[in-house]
This record gives sequence, structure tokens and C-alpha cells, in this order.
Amino acid sequence: MTQQNKQPKKRGRKRKKENQYFTKFHEQQSIKYNNTEDINVRSRIYKQDIKPVFSEMVDKIVYTYRFTSLPNIDSLREECKVWLVTILEKFQPEKGHKAFSYFSVITKNWFIHETKKHKKRLKKHIVIEDIYEVKDQLIVENQYHQKRETSEFMF
Repeated sequence: MTQQNKQPKKRGRKRKKENQYFTKFHEQQSIKYNNTEDINVRSRIYKQDIKPVFSEMVDKIVYTYRFTSLPNIDSLREECKVWLVTILEKFQPEKGHKAFSYFSVITKNWFIHETKKHKKRLKKHIVIEDIYEVKDQLIVENQYHQKRETSEFMF
């Protein structure tokens, strides 16, 4: 081989792994869930197909956007999953939205709202020990009164 035939290797982007957790199948199942009126069929679809996907999505969003600093994050995750079940019926694929983007935006916004509520609570509540520490720092004893009392009463 000559030097002219050698071309530098092109550096490309790595291929994305194909192990996505929210696939077209899950999107079809969420549409099927919305179109079904039978409660038994709905609960089966939810338990087998949608619930595991929601769990994984909520966990990934919590770690991706670093919502782990919230207190009681485990209970908040469960509350968010319940919220997603209530929102599941509002998903309308006719509008051109994908199920994953719809539910992930809802999940992210739900956690942002919880973060704002937590910050607001922290601003409102003051720990009583903090008040006493500040009060102790503000009290200054005046030595003048003590000296005057001793001089007047102690001849």
C-alpha cells in the first residue's frame, strides 16, 4: 500500500444501544389501555406492561435530574407513579405526541413542582433552636446597671 491510499480513520459517534425501556410496544399498550373500557383488561395491561416501564422511567428521571436530594424520595417516587396512572387516560396520540415524551415531561414537571414546594416549606419553617441561638447572640448584658446597684447599696 502506498501512502496515498491510506486515509485517516473517521471518528464517528458511538452507536446508541438498543435496550430502550419504553418501546413502541409500550406506546401501543398505553393506547390500548385508553381504548379499553373493561377494568380487568386495563388492570392486566397496566400491571404487566405499563407499570414496570413507569417505574424505570421515574427512577431514571430522578437520577438524571438529581431529584435525589428531596427528603422521602422513595415515597415521592411512588406518589409520582400514582400520578402517572391518573394521567394515563389523558394521553392522546392523535395530537402527534409520543407516549414516552409525554409521560417523561409530566414526570419531570411533577418532580420540579415537588422541589419548589419543598423549598417554599424550608423558607417558611424555622427551627426553634435556631431562634434561641439568635436570641442569645442579640442579648447584651449591660454592666453599668450592676455596677451602679453595687455602688449605691454597698456603702
